Order: sequence, then structure tokens, then C-alpha cells
Amino acid sequence: MEPIPVFFENVNRSALVIKPKEPFFDWLSSIEDLPDEPDIYSDTDIYLIPDFDDMDQMQKWIKKNFDIIFCDQMNHWYTDESLWIQKRTFKIFTQWFDYSLHTMIWDTLDKQISKF
Repeated sequence: MEPIPVFFENVNRSALVIKPKEPFFDWLSSIEDLPDEPDIYSDTDIYLIPDFDDMDQMQKWIKKNFDIIFCDQMNHWYTDESLWIQKRTFKIFTQWFDYSLHTMIWDTLDKQISKF
């Protein structure tokens, strides 16, 4: 067996994967007709969050910081905050979004990460 030529480096972040659910799309369609693009219903967003050692720490982080993620998701579609849902609780967040948390983030490229 040939040796593996490359090992990936771990990034010092954890990840939060967000996928909108039906109530989110209901909100969008209450503002305007949604396009018939299946990708908008299946795509997910990934947020790099602080580097955590375990899921309990990550659950505490998301319960404390869900609102900024909620707002960011709405802002991707409408920057007019008057259109956003005003009552945002963690319970509503979990009704509007599926999410998963991940502690191991591997960088498969050998170049700097760029922010834009």
C-alpha cells in the first residue's frame, strides 16, 4: 500500500451547519413569490464558530448566539429589517432551521483562507 502523501490540517474553528425549514420558506413566500429553483430548498450555510472541545460547549454557544445567526439568515434575503420576524426565540429558531454542530474542520487546501 502506498503512503498517503498529504495529511490535512485541522482549522482552529468548529462549524455550525444551518438548513432552513418550511417556516423560513413560508416567511420568504409571504414577502414575494419564491423562484422555482430546487437549490434554495436544499442548500445549507456553514458558519465557522469558536473552537470547542465538545458538543455541550457548542450547544451553549448556539443557545446564546442563535439570534445573530437567525438575523444573518434573514439578511441574506432581505436587508430591510422591518420585514424580519421580530419575535426570535431559540424555540422559533429550531422550528425555522435544522442545525448541526461539528468540532473537526479540516483544510484540504495548501493556501491561506481569504475573507471577502
